[in-house]
Amino acid sequence: MENTIFPSLIQAAGGLGIFLLGMTVMTDGLKALAGGTIHSWLMRFTKSPFSGAVTGALATSILQSSSATTVAAVGFVAAGLMDFSQALGIVFGANVGTTVTGWIVALFGFEYKITALAMPLVLAGMLMKLLSKGFMSRIGFALAGFGLIFVGLDLMQEGMEGFRHLVSFDHFPADTWYNRLKLLLLGMVFTLITQSSSAGVAATLAALYVDLLTFEQAAALVVGMDVATAVTAVIASIGSSVQARRTGFSHLVYNLLTGIVAFVMITPYTIVAEWLFPGIVETNAEIALVAFHTLFNLVGVALILPFARRFAHLMEWLIPERLPSYLRKLDRDLLKDPDTALDAIFETLHDMTLRMIDTVMQQLDPKMECSAEKLEESGEAIEAIYDYIDDIHLEKENRSQRMKLLEMIHALDHLQTLYELCTKRPDFSGIEAKEVADFTRNIRLEIGKIKELLEQNEWEKVVERMKGLLETMDGRAGSLRAEVIEKIAENRLDTDEAGRYLDLIEWMKEVVYHLARMVHHIRAAAIETAGAPDAKNGILSPKNQDER
Repeated sequence: MENTIFPSLIQAAGGLGIFLLGMTVMTDGLKALAGGTIHSWLMRFTKSPFSGAVTGALATSILQSSSATTVAAVGFVAAGLMDFSQALGIVFGANVGTTVTGWIVALFGFEYKITALAMPLVLAGMLMKLLSKGFMSRIGFALAGFGLIFVGLDLMQEGMEGFRHLVSFDHFPADTWYNRLKLLLLGMVFTLITQSSSAGVAATLAALYVDLLTFEQAAALVVGMDVATAVTAVIASIGSSVQARRTGFSHLVYNLLTGIVAFVMITPYTIVAEWLFPGIVETNAEIALVAFHTLFNLVGVALILPFARRFAHLMEWLIPERLPSYLRKLDRDLLKDPDTALDAIFETLHDMTLRMIDTVMQQLDPKMECSAEKLEESGEAIEAIYDYIDDIHLEKENRSQRMKLLEMIHALDHLQTLYELCTKRPDFSGIEAKEVADFTRNIRLEIGKIKELLEQNEWEKVVERMKGLLETMDGRAGSLRAEVIEKIAENRLDTDEAGRYLDLIEWMKEVVYHLARMVHHIRAAAIETAGAPDAKNGILSPKNQDER
């Protein structure tokens, strides 16, 4: 008997390993093929928890990776692109999307023996991967993974066939709530070991197909596997960012509630399924099982979505944010996804630009004193952004990512210069020259209007305002300087006071130029992010653009 069991066990285990390898390869290929597009879709179409659930389900169905979808959702919240309740909709929908793998296995893995096709598919996919580049290479990798899935499934099925003559339903434990609970826990353990609920569902379907399990036993196992995906997420989130921990624990609470509902549904589902489709549990048990898996996830989403916002507020209260507001979007976990990490940098840089404009406006008001502590915080935030950028690893062939990062580095450089200028503001308290005072006030008011437009992302209006500010500075600063010098020559202004005015004019000139360049590059980064208006109508002249 041992001689029969051991080879079967080895073959089933090997099949599971090849299945997991196939899932990994296919997911990597699909992420490289459509990851950026899916990322944009998630952000564009998620307007509420409900739309988030739909996009989350579709994204996971395409990418075959709930973790990729969840990481993107966490990133959107961290970058301030959506609120936590919308992101939770994506996470809940991802649970529904994971059931697609079960459908693929049930519909094509057993009824149609496609292993003969899968082997050549693996070879063809890998040849495409090795001999081509770009789009075709990524397609080849995804196809190779798809073929491996069915090779592994076939090996699992053949391995489990070796156990069929050793197993009899007469020896199964009684179908009681207690025994179902033990199977549920076994399903959880299996998923925690393999780190893949899809592999667990596939193994369960293979065992069900060769009559190693009854339908009720298989259903209990699948419920446990579904619950365990959230346990894995919680373990992974320990020591991570606040957004990751909130998402992990939200996922756990949701999956536990869904698991309880599903566990109670097993018997009613079996009765209703037999009533609607007589004999389905006996003749098409695999289809009945994946339908059950999809149904209880849909029920879970339907039950939780009406309370998504309240649930999100509860999680935010239980796991509060502790980082300074200007650093909260720089979530280290987002570095796994370059697109999301770049979004986080962009949003942080946008916030820091508004913050620095506030500082400049305060420093242009002789009656106000800029807080040294606030200025120091800005310096720390700039350093934090530089450190974060150092840890980003972009995709080699992604030009859009490179251009976006390049523009943001330029903007950050000018932000750094503005910070240094603010630490060296000349003393102009007690201004008496009306021309200088009026000029300073007008510059301050114009910068304030630009800030309002930046807050609303009105890029075209920002361009026009900034051009006007540059023209004002070019035209008025020179004449104002000449007027001050003339007053010195006529003894209407002493040299010390005149020197302070001239220093102020030069300081404002530098501030405005660096502010214009910073906004120019932020706008260019926004174009790469969301298809803002064409960059040809920029703020800077060609000469200034070369200077960067």
